[in-house]
Amino acid sequence: MSPTAGPTPGPTPGPARGGRRWIAIVVGLLVGNAVAVAVLLAVAGGDTSRRVLPDYYGQAAAWDDVMAQQAASARLGWRCATRVDGRLLEVACHDAAGLPLAGVDVTVRALPRGRADEPVEVRLVEAGAGVHRAPLPGVRGGLHQLDLTVARGAERWTATRTVELTAAAPRAGT
Repeated sequence: MSPTAGPTPGPTPGPARGGRRWIAIVVGLLVGNAVAVAVLLAVAGGDTSRRVLPDYYGQAAAWDDVMAQQAASARLGWRCATRVDGRLLEVACHDAAGLPLAGVDVTVRALPRGRADEPVEVRLVEAGAGVHRAPLPGVRGGLHQLDLTVARGAERWTATRTVELTAAAPRAGT
């Protein structure tokens, strides 16, 4: 044996054999990414119950106005208690002295928490001294955000409440 001669190298693996494995890995990652994007698009564009509150940006932009209205409501000193019986909403309003507020307009915007795209607006009817009532239309039960507005002339009181409504009974024949 000569001092420079060494063991003869065996056959080396060709680039095609190891290259196919890496190509398969890259293709698998690309396909997995495409599937993930398709699933996210289907979820985001499907059921509207997963969407954010309507006009959320407009509400955020008007934050100073909301805070000013809350301060004006606090200065009035009016208080309103809400009571729900099934889908019948009752709002009892009193002034700062505890006397019933008569002759006011009471409106409510009910926003189902599970369906932000289905708000309901109702004007309540005066049923007694400071007590206003109205049934809330719709069939959906669950938690609802109530945006109350009580107005008398130029005076305006607002508040937000969260209540639980029962689902409306199904109509006969449906």
